[in-house]
Amino acid sequence: MYKKIILLGVLSISLSSCIGYKEPTEENMHQLKENSEITTHIQIPDHWIFDRKANARSLSYEWITEIKTPQLDTLIHEGMLYNADIIIAKEKLNQIELAMEIAGSDLYPSISAVANTSHNLVSERQIQRLAVKASWEIDLWGKNKASQMAVTSDYFSAKYQNILLHQSIATMIAKAYFLNIAGNIQEYKIESYIQKSKELEKLYMIQKRVGTANALDISNISAEIISLQGYLEKVKNANIQSRRSLELLTGKYPEGKLTTQNSFAALESDIPSSFPLQLLENRSDIQARHFQIEKAFYEVQQANAARLPSLSINTSLGTASSNAESINSLFSNPLVKVGSGLVSPLFNHGKLKKNVEIKNSQQKQAVEEYSKTVLNGLSEVESSLANLRSIEKQHSYNQSAIDELKNNIELTQKQIKVGSSNSFILVRKQRDLLKNEMNLINLELQYRIERINLYMALGAGNFIFS
Repeated sequence: MYKKIILLGVLSISLSSCIGYKEPTEENMHQLKENSEITTHIQIPDHWIFDRKANARSLSYEWITEIKTPQLDTLIHEGMLYNADIIIAKEKLNQIELAMEIAGSDLYPSISAVANTSHNLVSERQIQRLAVKASWEIDLWGKNKASQMAVTSDYFSAKYQNILLHQSIATMIAKAYFLNIAGNIQEYKIESYIQKSKELEKLYMIQKRVGTANALDISNISAEIISLQGYLEKVKNANIQSRRSLELLTGKYPEGKLTTQNSFAALESDIPSSFPLQLLENRSDIQARHFQIEKAFYEVQQANAARLPSLSINTSLGTASSNAESINSLFSNPLVKVGSGLVSPLFNHGKLKKNVEIKNSQQKQAVEEYSKTVLNGLSEVESSLANLRSIEKQHSYNQSAIDELKNNIELTQKQIKVGSSNSFILVRKQRDLLKNEMNLINLELQYRIERINLYMALGAGNFIFS
């Protein structure tokens, strides 16, 4: 008997080598991605922004690190610890990790204890059974192994999605932070603009007395002041809401009392003209899609293996006794059973075959979603770079206009001293200067946001947003 048990053990080990199981090699993954219908219509231009030969480690990140301030660094750190979405996502990832461990248990024997009793009403005889049972499905075709690896790939996909969530929350914190700084500056500029408008109103009143202005001029400037005061209130409320958003992102109570600085730090580093292709390949969303392809690859194997016969080994060790025997003699009558079974599907209305077709279709879908994510990544990089170049030009024009207005104001002040100009003209030019400075604030804000967008589009590696 023992020889048979040993023989069965050796047989089970040899059969568990998973004949039909295959690892998704780099060549397999590359071939699957090349079969994407989405990529067949994409033509990469000659002057591409990505350099296939460049090393990602050689890229300087000064263009993004210089926007960081100690306060922003602290806020992002708090967000990574206390943000509600991150905490919830952490638990979801933990559940997937536990599911991965459960999936691996199918590769090993399962052991259970059995205790039961029965009573014969005719003979008044009671029988007790006590046994330990073990069963093991031999993973001959690699079905269970493929199932385990599918869950493992799903875990790594979820892990990269979790990294993407961290990056996205950090990005949202940074954008809300800069939006609040812009709001602080706007409040000050609008208040200054209102003050200059009131000075202009007083000058209109003086001109009315001497007959060079009329009631309509005064009414127009008064209406403008009232409108500006309403706009100031709108900006203040928006600024409070941006503070609430920032507090909520960092896990604080959203009372809108968080204080930020009142100016933007100067940006001096230029943005590179090209980037290593590896940056795009390492994007968290692209990596998540890659592991979804791996998951689909394993599920196709699992579906194919489910159509083949399955072999299982069952054994039990126990005893049986009746009420006529002493309870102490339970193990005086031991029972040992060893058996095996072969199950093969014969007819199930084509369900297993259709399941294979579904899994093949899901694999193709995963490949197309990967290609779509890559295409979106390219679009995000191209758009961010185009926006940055446009903002740089707009900023240059706006700054030149501000410099010219400042020079014009200085000339007007000199003319006033010699009597060839007046304060009315000066105040109007000072108001024009404030208008251009408010436009510059928006450009400064957009420029920083677009730098963050570009950084995210390139994978957001090697910085605080990770």
